[in-house]
Amino acid sequence: MVRKPQQSRSKITVDAIIEAGFICMVERGMEGTTTRHIAETAGISVGSLYEYFKNKEAIYAAMGRYYTDEVLMMLKSLAPSLMAADLQQALEIIFYEFSSLLQRDNQRYLKCMRYVGAMEYEQYVDKMEQGLMELIMRYVMHHPQYLQLPNIPTIIYVCINSGIFPIIRHLILPNPNISFDDMIKGVTRMIISYVNAELAESAKNNAQQKTTP
Repeated sequence: MVRKPQQSRSKITVDAIIEAGFICMVERGMEGTTTRHIAETAGISVGSLYEYFKNKEAIYAAMGRYYTDEVLMMLKSLAPSLMAADLQQALEIIFYEFSSLLQRDNQRYLKCMRYVGAMEYEQYVDKMEQGLMELIMRYVMHHPQYLQLPNIPTIIYVCINSGIFPIIRHLILPNPNISFDDMIKGVTRMIISYVNAELAESAKNNAQQKTTP
């Protein structure tokens, strides 16, 4: 029976196993990693590992939750600086901080992103997307001019997915054709142009409604 980590010592062991999982995946890849590799890296026996996780897939799931929590904590920490920034600055803060998180600790999160599909991380991607959605909604509430945007949730969804995934792809590529800074500049301008176009369309529609008898 798999033990639930309630005591502090158990939590330390679980954290060590998760950390070892990241290390092994970076060094050996998903298929090349075994529970024995993870146990050895964590400094415990395979038997002890199985007290907490029934297989390596369960460890991968825990790694996904851990990474998701890291992203959500990062977003929470960014909130104060974002609220005081204009849209261009806010986007650049999010993109550069997300990039820094992915490349931290020998790029372990970035390297693990290569296995997102195989590791069924979609559920965690959804949570990160929701966290970004909530943060951007807070930003919109602090900048009332954006409340004029039609269908705000759709616009936020498009902005998130047109920004975050190009960053991941650019960082994963061994020899990208453009610099990271140029890519961020291009994505930021694209999003701002999209938002401004939606604002202009909304203003035009409102003006037409006022003149229509």
